[in-house]
Amino acid sequence: MRVIDIIKDANRNLWRSKMRSFLTILAIFVGSFAIITTTAIQAGVNDFIDSQVASFGGDGFIQITSASTDTDELQNSAGLMTGKPQKYDPDKVGFNLTAISQDKIEKVKQIEGIDAESILVSNFGVATYVESVVNSERYTLTTNILPRNSIELDLVAGDAPRNDSEEYEVALPDSWPEALGYETAEEAVGKELIFAVIDDYTEKTVEFRAKITGILAPSVITSGGGIINSKLNDAIYEENSKYLPEKQKSVVYALAGTYDYKNYDISTIKEKLEELKLSAFTVADIVGRIKAFFDTIIIVFDIFGVIALIAASIGIINTLLMSVQERTREIGLSKALGMSSKHIFLSFSIEAALLGFWGSVCGTIASMLVGKLGNYVAHQGSSFLASFPTFQLVKYPPQNVVMIILVVMLIAFLAGTLPARKAAKKNPIEALRYE
Repeated sequence: MRVIDIIKDANRNLWRSKMRSFLTILAIFVGSFAIITTTAIQAGVNDFIDSQVASFGGDGFIQITSASTDTDELQNSAGLMTGKPQKYDPDKVGFNLTAISQDKIEKVKQIEGIDAESILVSNFGVATYVESVVNSERYTLTTNILPRNSIELDLVAGDAPRNDSEEYEVALPDSWPEALGYETAEEAVGKELIFAVIDDYTEKTVEFRAKITGILAPSVITSGGGIINSKLNDAIYEENSKYLPEKQKSVVYALAGTYDYKNYDISTIKEKLEELKLSAFTVADIVGRIKAFFDTIIIVFDIFGVIALIAASIGIINTLLMSVQERTREIGLSKALGMSSKHIFLSFSIEAALLGFWGSVCGTIASMLVGKLGNYVAHQGSSFLASFPTFQLVKYPPQNVVMIILVVMLIAFLAGTLPARKAAKKNPIEALRYE
């Protein structure tokens, strides 16, 4: 008998007792639904975090400043902690950053694990304030330079600034369009934003009109900072430093680069930087804690799913044992006609695997329907994901779905081996006498 014939025969036998098979499949459905849903949530969370990491520079991104620079206070002043635009206050005193010497830069490049060629040494232009062309409101804006075009920013509208552009370009956080007088993020794209630098000597204001190319998606890593292209940064810095001696114009306050995060422990690299009186910030400093939190929750839910599958496995054993008892004479007749014990064993084992297949497929379909509805509801109005439009609560990578279905079928197959073995070992003469 061909394998395909055995599968067809097993599927027919499965539905001889429809209610019993249905209840067994229902038990498998519950366990499968729990596991596929928690796996989908984990995939959704990881995908969102990965997009945030990519926008920030990737897993190996590292930013280095002097250890004496109060980055927390600076971020709080710029609105990075609250995510809200901070209005410009001309009486507010700025923060002093501590420079990094050229000697320290060279020593940083020699630290094992840091990619020396990736170290970006740049002078950062700082605008006194930015001004809306719609409502003339003035705000302070902390900006980062787009280091390379290969970084994919997570955007809700528009495109990333381009370093090869001849225009001044900026991408703003999602909280800024409304503050600048626009109703939607899409409306702000393509409009101008004025970057103003007040001359300390003449007290005149020099303006740079930048094109808003895109609006950044809400982020769990940073919020409140904009991204500008190198042309705008260089123009602002030139205005910042025009009265400085040539030596001071090349002063560096921060470094950005990459490290080999797969082969080197970041704590070891940080210790070496501390010896140089430098501090380092990596994406893992924030993302690692977030991922660990979500992974712990997912593991707890997976445990409940596994318990449900174990209970379902007991149900499979019970269902097939009853089926073996009911079909004892039929088994004896099949053996008398020449069917081997191997085929009998395979037939009952495939029945068990089919129970796992139908239960897991139904659980997957139900999970996808619920997940799609959950994604929709979670982004409506004031729902908990409304402020994160690019965060899909659940995602169903095909490889995850196929793997879970196969694992459930394997568990069901193993659960069915006991009754299948019992059926295969039956003596055909005794089986034919069974009443």
